[in-house]
Amino acid sequence: MQQKFDNGSTVNNVSTGTNGASRLRFVGVEDIGNGTKANFWLEMQPSFQDGTTSAAGLFNRGAWLGLSDTSFGEIRLGRQGTNSVAAVCDIDQQGCYTGFYGGGILFSGVGGPGANYSSWMSANPTRGGIAQNNGLNTSVQASSTGGANQTNTALIAIDSTRYVRAVRYSLPTFVPGLGINASYAFGQALVTGGHSGDTMGVDANYVNGPLKLTYAYQKANGDKTANPATWLNGVITPAANTAAAPNPTVAGASGELTTVGAIYNLGFASIGAGYQSEKASATSVNTGINALQFTKAEAYALTALVPMGAFTPYVKYGERKYSGGSFGTFTPTKIGNLGVRYALSKRTYLYADYTKNNSNVVIPGTATATTSTANATPTTDLLKQGSIVEQTNFGITHSF
Repeated sequence: MQQKFDNGSTVNNVSTGTNGASRLRFVGVEDIGNGTKANFWLEMQPSFQDGTTSAAGLFNRGAWLGLSDTSFGEIRLGRQGTNSVAAVCDIDQQGCYTGFYGGGILFSGVGGPGANYSSWMSANPTRGGIAQNNGLNTSVQASSTGGANQTNTALIAIDSTRYVRAVRYSLPTFVPGLGINASYAFGQALVTGGHSGDTMGVDANYVNGPLKLTYAYQKANGDKTANPATWLNGVITPAANTAAAPNPTVAGASGELTTVGAIYNLGFASIGAGYQSEKASATSVNTGINALQFTKAEAYALTALVPMGAFTPYVKYGERKYSGGSFGTFTPTKIGNLGVRYALSKRTYLYADYTKNNSNVVIPGTATATTSTANATPTTDLLKQGSIVEQTNFGITHSF
């Protein structure tokens, strides 16, 4: 693997997960009878780079227990994929396994997965770009998602595509080809009378012959604890409005994410297209470092696969633009991704993959990171803080 960064550096490496994360699953099903089954799913992410597992948890890829029935549908409890990631990876057509971080059309290369402005087609709302304290660390994603490290607050979680503490209900099949799922995930951050940072969502897909339609909607509420030090005897005391301790009255921005897409199989090729809209809002007047950096984001992705015997060439292109907030209008994501897979067998393939973020737009940064009056002209180029602009991968994938 070779990665080129916007600060001019180049890194060559042997890595894992560049064409989808490595996964090891433990799955169980018990047939109770009369169409009812008990199910569980435990999925981990072993690294073939150094033999470790993810810092986001042993079973970071999934950990849920469920009950399914042919009449009432299925219910699952635990850590599982978000509603939006299901729609996005439908549009991707390859399970979101190519491109930056092996995430397909999910990631832009800006920062790491789950970081601010790291999305091409997002799996979670990022709530106006406001990093909120979620009781574990700070994140633009709600504490009901894997964007917060659940096991070690000193480390950054790299899983931005899953809910935690989630309930998911899948409706039984009423219409042939139609699937509908609804989810509710509970936040970690505690406030007077309960908690904050909850996320709710729904997704649906419809398959009819060569056509597949997909849709998802998510709403993420704000995390309102702001600073653990302000929680005392069940009462939140307003803190100083700084980056280290945002004022709880202005830190609870929320976000909504809507994704639509279609995939059509022409026989000689499969074409996909998707559009995503994100909106952010706050109930209070956000100023200074807590001002919403954007109130609206729009993204699109076009994907194409052309099977040619054992070879499957593919190409993907798209953009993501932000507007309406303190950072003005900017487009940090203009990505092209192309590659080819060569099947050695039904379970093993070789791949070559190239990705480039063609945007030369500077993502604005705050003039200062420590005061509440940071409404001056932004001066920090966040693209030059470790962001990948170009990546080339060669490797092998085996499923068993």
